Amino acid sequence: MDWADTSRSFSRDRIWDPAQLAVCGVAVVIGIVCVITHVRQTRGDTKLTEQLHLVSETLQQTNSSDTVKESNNSDPMKEYRYDAYTAWLRAGIFISICFVISWGMGVLDATFFHPKLPQMDNNMYFIIFTAASFIIVLVGYWIIWPMGTVTYGRAWGWHCVLFGIVDGLAESQLFLCIWSAVELFGLPRYGTGLITFFLQGGFKANWDQQYWNVYVAPAHNIEEWNKWKVLFVHVPNVLVTFSYFITYGNATLYCATQTLALIGSTNAMKFPSPFSKYTNPPLQSQVARYADKDNAKKWHMDHWMGDEQKE
Repeated sequence: MDWADTSRSFSRDRIWDPAQLAVCGVAVVIGIVCVITHVRQTRGDTKLTEQLHLVSETLQQTNSSDTVKESNNSDPMKEYRYDAYTAWLRAGIFISICFVISWGMGVLDATFFHPKLPQMDNNMYFIIFTAASFIIVLVGYWIIWPMGTVTYGRAWGWHCVLFGIVDGLAESQLFLCIWSAVELFGLPRYGTGLITFFLQGGFKANWDQQYWNVYVAPAHNIEEWNKWKVLFVHVPNVLVTFSYFITYGNATLYCATQTLALIGSTNAMKFPSPFSKYTNPPLQSQVARYADKDNAKKWHMDHWMGDEQKE
């Protein structure tokens, strides 16, 4: 496909087909159920938190004469306590929203119902580019990414694969929805791709840092390795796979590469099941250096084994 072409990759002409409406309806129902369940749970947690705050304030007042007052940043009551069940509810809301937006933008149609077949004039180039895209993802998210990842004693299960599949399909479609919105301006494909690249990158970086890696994904990053993950995993993935989509316009294969990436990362971090009692170790005790990676194995569910605390 010519990068100077101004034709659109997505159409909304068939979004009212019964099958697509059914998928959208299921996403809406799941999203509503997750929202209602999350609201009910939050109300109960709020009452418990208020009681814990009262206890904490009482203890601080009692010990104020014998201890140095700690800063707000070190107050354990101000640190989010990770909960796997809540994380799955929040992920369910996000994934449902992604599928509904994807339906409305015509991405769902192009990904699952009417995929665009690439022109096979240069069949060998298509095969090489496709293979390169999947290899970049496999090497990045199945080999390099796990090197800078810790699991804090979490157990692997098929729920890790399930979460990676649904999250991968949701996020990849959401990114294509950004493309679908930008292409309405009638720019050449390279222009649409450039704008989408920056919008997607800005959204992904802020979303992961401010929300996803706090309230959904369990603690898994080794701080010292974050820059290498960006440089050797995320950047090559975006540059190669997004260029692949710009060239061939196949939403199905693009989503397949990103879903494969998410399966790799959720497996590597051993995403907890919704019924797990796991919670993250305190921020100050989480592994920050690669040399201390093995220390993460000493965390068991909600405490350090042997009462060992890292400074």
